[in-house]
Amino acid sequence: MKIGQLLGVGNTASVYEWGKSEVIKIFHDFKSAMYEVTKEAQNAKMINKLNVRAPRFSKIMEYEGKTCLFYEKVEGPTMLNYIEPTRFSVSYNAKLLAHIHFEIHQVKIDINSNLKTELSKSITNTEVITESERKIVLRILETLPEGKVLCHYDFHPGNIILSPNGPIIIDWLNALVGHQLADVTRTFMMINSNALPPNAPSWVTDRKYRDLFGKVYLDEYFNLSGIDRIPLDEWLVPIFASRIGELKGKDQLEIINNLKSAIKEQ
Repeated sequence: MKIGQLLGVGNTASVYEWGKSEVIKIFHDFKSAMYEVTKEAQNAKMINKLNVRAPRFSKIMEYEGKTCLFYEKVEGPTMLNYIEPTRFSVSYNAKLLAHIHFEIHQVKIDINSNLKTELSKSITNTEVITESERKIVLRILETLPEGKVLCHYDFHPGNIILSPNGPIIIDWLNALVGHQLADVTRTFMMINSNALPPNAPSWVTDRKYRDLFGKVYLDEYFNLSGIDRIPLDEWLVPIFASRIGELKGKDQLEIINNLKSAIKEQ
């Protein structure tokens, strides 16, 4: 069988139709593909066992010499492309995103917390910050709570498919277990960042709508959860620092500057 229509392109992989009921995920970087495939497959098998709105993972298989992942095909647009550049559409979907995120954080999971450990590794390996900055970031991270909820850790409108059967969450490569506010902070950081996806829709490129989306998302999430939103500023420090290695050029510089500002405010 040959791959079908291209359905989506992400930072690490592209997704194509595979027959009528499945999709194939092919990673861009062949050298790192085995690590990424193994990591995502482990997460996908875990998600399969939980009561989570996610496409069912089916198998790992080689295609044209590359090891690929196969998932159940989910029909529908992503929330990113569905939102219209109006206050109503932006606000409605921001609230929906908050509800879906809060729902994820209610899933019971019997796995040890690993989010802070992974953040610490990422921060330690970040080369473009000074040693004194690294020590400050790691010290702040140490004071933050562990938590034990399921965290998607790449949760944004581009990873939500609005299917006929309701919203479906895709791309669980970064899934971790930790404090829900770390997951929320990561989402808010991505929404607020100037690093935009390729061919970003008009509501994303219009700063006033993106700012509105972020504000409504946060307000709705904190209304639902009832947790204290003040620690968000503390979580921003390690979240910024761990994000630096994922970006390049002006997008990386933006995060570095944001990190320096966040450190000064502590």
